[in-house]
Amino acid sequence: MRGRTALALVLAVALACGGLSWGTLAWAEAQHRQVLEDKMMIGITSDMNQLAVAVAEHPTTTAWQDVRPDRDSPLSVETALFFFEEQSSPFRPEQVEQYGFVGTTVPLNQRIPECLVPHMDWIPDHTITDISYMPGSWGAWVRYCEGYLVGFGYTEVPGEDGPFSWLLIHAFQLEPAESPVPGLATTLLLVSVGVVLIAGLLALGVAATVVRPVTRASEMANAVADGDLSVRIPVTGRDEVATMSTAVNSMADRLVGQIDNLEQANRAQRQFVSDVAHELRTPTTALLASAEALEDPRSRDRAAALVAPQLRRLAGLTEDLLEISRMDAGRAELVTDRIDLADLIAEVMADSGAGERVAYQGPAELQLTTDPTRVRVVLRNLVANALQHGAPPVTMAVSVAEPEAVVSVHDSGAGVPADLRERVFGRFVRGDEARHGSSSGLGLAIAAENARLLGGSLTLEPDGVTFTLRLPLQEPARGDDE
Repeated sequence: MRGRTALALVLAVALACGGLSWGTLAWAEAQHRQVLEDKMMIGITSDMNQLAVAVAEHPTTTAWQDVRPDRDSPLSVETALFFFEEQSSPFRPEQVEQYGFVGTTVPLNQRIPECLVPHMDWIPDHTITDISYMPGSWGAWVRYCEGYLVGFGYTEVPGEDGPFSWLLIHAFQLEPAESPVPGLATTLLLVSVGVVLIAGLLALGVAATVVRPVTRASEMANAVADGDLSVRIPVTGRDEVATMSTAVNSMADRLVGQIDNLEQANRAQRQFVSDVAHELRTPTTALLASAEALEDPRSRDRAAALVAPQLRRLAGLTEDLLEISRMDAGRAELVTDRIDLADLIAEVMADSGAGERVAYQGPAELQLTTDPTRVRVVLRNLVANALQHGAPPVTMAVSVAEPEAVVSVHDSGAGVPADLRERVFGRFVRGDEARHGSSSGLGLAIAAENARLLGGSLTLEPDGVTFTLRLPLQEPARGDDE
């Protein structure tokens, strides 16, 4: 990736240098031509002024020797004259009289006869005879032809038999050595090569800087794959690279968190399976022993008396496990209704059979929208725990703390042991006394999960003997578990 990035940067610089060089050369060529054309026009204008004076002195002459101007041009040009007897006379290159030579004795009409035809580059299909000039007026123009810059000056002279014309010709050979463009092209080429080389070195550095976080991300991924979850990419600055590094680090943090969650879930699952196996072993062992005892007539009555409690315990455990599995799978449903919480608590107190051992404190009526079945399950569990593991009297107190109804269950016992308070709502968590009873250790876990499903919460107060259930007064929001 580093090589591709560096190559892309070098190619971009090379293309930029090429485009800049091409534009510079085109501009230099245009400027060079413009300078030559200006100089050619200066020379043509000067010679045409001399030609006008000579024609005025010899108005009837047709001899070029009488009117030829002295060469007065900023360029080293070859000069020639052509005489039109009439305006419509054809132009014949072989009749051009050359009186100025530069570095040769071969006349222009033998070297470049087609270039002497007085066309204009912008109207090449027209000759000078197609353009009308007033007698005494003159015009000048230039054209490029076969390595020459050719300038033309044309004037009409009035005569007794009608106007006649003179054509002045300047020819300048365009030598490459005289143009700055080839030298400039060489200079630009050398400069471009140098720039590209420097750009290559800089590109390698820039590419290394850009690619380094990617390389570090790759190294980090390999380290994570090898089990090292602590590696991170150093983040410096606030540019896109820093943003990418931060994103990769965040991804690694989330990955570590998910791995931790999976490990915790696996541990919880293994613990759950172990606890279920342990809980099932006791009633199944008792049932197996009872079944064997039923075969002996002497122990049949006693064994039969043991079967029903173990079956009830096994059925209760099965129901609790099914409820836990529905909650874990997100299939637990709420069936809400408008109820009177005071009436529901009265039903729970009556069902507990505790009589005067359970007291109620709170309003005579409190309307709220909730699932009465699940509220009843939570309250029954709290009252049963208070009666079984605590000491009377048990108090159920109700109050309102907008937007919630608060139900507290308090007993007069010693409370939950200090070492169990933080995990009292865990699954299969039981005190020493409960370990020898019929409790499976799932009651408070199911109660806490029901409270969450109802949109509230179930907590144990710091005193260790008061459980507090908070329920929304209005219908709870539907969560992911529904």
